[in-house]
Amino acid sequence: MEKANLSVLVIEDDLEDYILLRTYLSRATRSHFELTHVQHFQEAVKCLVEHQFDVILADYFLDGHTATDLFKHVKLIGVDTPIVVLTGMAATELDDVLMQLGASDFIPKDELTTALLERSIRHAIERKRAEQQISQLIKRDPLTGLGNRLIFEEHAELAIARAKRNKSRLAVAFLDLDRFKNVNDTLGHHVGDLLLTLVGKRIQDAIRASDFVARIGGDEFTLLLDNVQDVESLNAIANKVLSEVTRHAILDCKHLEVSASMGIALYPDQGETVSELMRKADMALYESKKQEGSCHHMVFSDSLQARLQKETRVENGLQQALANDEFVLYYQPIVSLDTHRIKGVEALIRWRQPDGKLLLPGEFIEEVNRVGLIGALGEWVLEAACKQLRAWLDMRVELTMSINISPRHLRQTGFDELVINTVRRYQIPEGYLMLELTEEVFVDSGISSLYVLNEIRRVGVRIAIDDFGTGYSSMRYLKSLPIDRIKIDRCFVSGSGDEQLSDPMITQAIGFLAEGLGLDLVAEGIETAEQAAALSAQGCHNGQGFLFAKPQSSEHLLALVEQQQALSVSG
Repeated sequence: MEKANLSVLVIEDDLEDYILLRTYLSRATRSHFELTHVQHFQEAVKCLVEHQFDVILADYFLDGHTATDLFKHVKLIGVDTPIVVLTGMAATELDDVLMQLGASDFIPKDELTTALLERSIRHAIERKRAEQQISQLIKRDPLTGLGNRLIFEEHAELAIARAKRNKSRLAVAFLDLDRFKNVNDTLGHHVGDLLLTLVGKRIQDAIRASDFVARIGGDEFTLLLDNVQDVESLNAIANKVLSEVTRHAILDCKHLEVSASMGIALYPDQGETVSELMRKADMALYESKKQEGSCHHMVFSDSLQARLQKETRVENGLQQALANDEFVLYYQPIVSLDTHRIKGVEALIRWRQPDGKLLLPGEFIEEVNRVGLIGALGEWVLEAACKQLRAWLDMRVELTMSINISPRHLRQTGFDELVINTVRRYQIPEGYLMLELTEEVFVDSGISSLYVLNEIRRVGVRIAIDDFGTGYSSMRYLKSLPIDRIKIDRCFVSGSGDEQLSDPMITQAIGFLAEGLGLDLVAEGIETAEQAAALSAQGCHNGQGFLFAKPQSSEHLLALVEQQQALSVSG
């Protein structure tokens, strides 16, 4: 059997010990060892930087240093060669210490034999190769064969360190396919897998040898673009990649038009760490997908940076805001269009800032959803609204209270029990509390969501469809849903900016629909007397909007109600 050729670096400052080792290894029956001998620690480090070896044999004590120092230097310079440590000491406790540091084996010199040395060296090499193979498998995407997030981040860390030394630039890019879910849903997951594999190959074909691509999940790929000169060259690379990726494809005899989007962040302009660059590239990708058409790319910009800083401030402050009770409810009156008397209110959340400024929901609700606090915030709104309603009722101010509910609340375990318990705790009479949901929620709701709504209605809580007419409701849905009110969306009332109704035919049709189903009807966004009169003439007798009042604090709302009551008494 042919002997295996193995290169060995021997680090030994005792020449007699080295000659003994050489003699033992020359007698090996299964391996031929090519030895390189060094006697000094610094010489060993220099040798490891300049050459590669299959294994290292190192004396524990060397030139005022120990094997512990060797392991630290080996790790520092990135050498992954297995190390077998030799020592003349009888200190058995060194065995465990050295193995924890990464030694492949530890052999006392007085136990050395040819067979033991050869076996130890071969096992060390085989074990290291197995570890490397397992490591590579862990860092590979099993579908495409590309790297995964773990190896991408390792490559990016090394590339950033290199760019920092060379004062050069690099870029991190995120790429994902547009409407990939449609491929899986219509053509099957096997076609989706083929497409992902094809896209991975196309990206590899489009980038340079010095670049790196990984698949980090789903249809999302990350690219490490090394040694980038400027934004113009980035745009050229992005266009080349997108052009290659989006070529027409035939998979499993099916023709596909491939579309993709790309977001890019540049080092060091937009970040100096992997996580920061990946976050900003992901944000740029999100923005690029908002562009009309397809096959867009976007490089992270100052405007996106400003928005990211704002979102970070919002995210950091949300938990604290809930804990410190920084949220407040404002109330917009719902009035009778015939008498202009206030019949109820819609509770609208605001976030009070340290300087007294109030943030509107559009400025933070998306972030609340993103960080998973919508459930906690919804509980706060329910509690605050019922508490205020109870206070008004105790003052003999009889107003209904409407609050907005997120689709996530319906999917929240125990949400019906939360509402029922809160209503009972504050002794809210039947018909005084109303939950508002958008019509898409009703169309997409499963049996469990409908069960939750029906349970809530059993304790006298009413249900409204908010922003009606902008979604996909139909007579078939409306007849079977547990609802009590329809709210006409403001776009049909004042969306055109004119004094007249924006779309009187639609408001009339919604009015007929509500009347036919026996549902209460409220129009939103009323801004002129002409709009109020037209809606009243069509049979819509309740509305809200700036014509009557803007959302306001509970104190101002109460003053407005008391003013109306005083006028009624004097009249």
